[in-house]
Amino acid sequence: MHAETQDAICESLTTLSQAGDYYRWLAQRVSPFIRGQTLEIGTGIGNFAKWARKSAEEYYVSELDSRLVERLRNEFDRVLQWDVFDPFPGDILFDTIVILNVVEHLEDDKRALECLHQRLKPGGHLVLMVPAMQLLYGSMDRSFGHYRRYTRGSISRIVRNAAFTILKAEYVNVVGMLGWFLYGKILKRPNLPQQLCSRFNLVVPLLKLERPIAHFMGLSAIVIARKD
Repeated sequence: MHAETQDAICESLTTLSQAGDYYRWLAQRVSPFIRGQTLEIGTGIGNFAKWARKSAEEYYVSELDSRLVERLRNEFDRVLQWDVFDPFPGDILFDTIVILNVVEHLEDDKRALECLHQRLKPGGHLVLMVPAMQLLYGSMDRSFGHYRRYTRGSISRIVRNAAFTILKAEYVNVVGMLGWFLYGKILKRPNLPQQLCSRFNLVVPLLKLERPIAHFMGLSAIVIARKD
């Protein structure tokens, strides 16, 4: 990954940390599938992990960027610096693997999921989130090094081809589509403005009412899958 891309990602993670209510809502939504020994891939600065770890017995976090690894060590006890395509540093198998907004950065997304399949116990869960709706692809996607955005169907096919059984696949965050379209497609900004992320906490209650519309679209797609 190019240095400027990693810098943009680091900046966006700090900006997104202001949307704490959103990450708490997201963690609550997937908490039934987080249990036992859990590994989160691409934890960033822990925006999601600090809420999700409450559902696990042991919560491992991982990152590639050494700067992010050092920040995570200030907050978490179990921190790994690991590339999913490299041999895993140990022989542990996990009950749950969480990977949020990562596979869109990887050219070979199917192989990445196959690697994660190997790190799960039989019956273990994969909690996956990716950016959705290719029509939203714009300046911020390019700035963050996204190869693509997905549909619910396209990411489900990739997960199935990696030998998982799909338990649930759905869109989330219809409201967020508006900001992403405005700043990424119209204004062509490289990053989300801080004030937008901080104010997003005010509209989190609306996410509980989005289900009818989210059947068809959303800023992100979530897939819950199981290793049989």
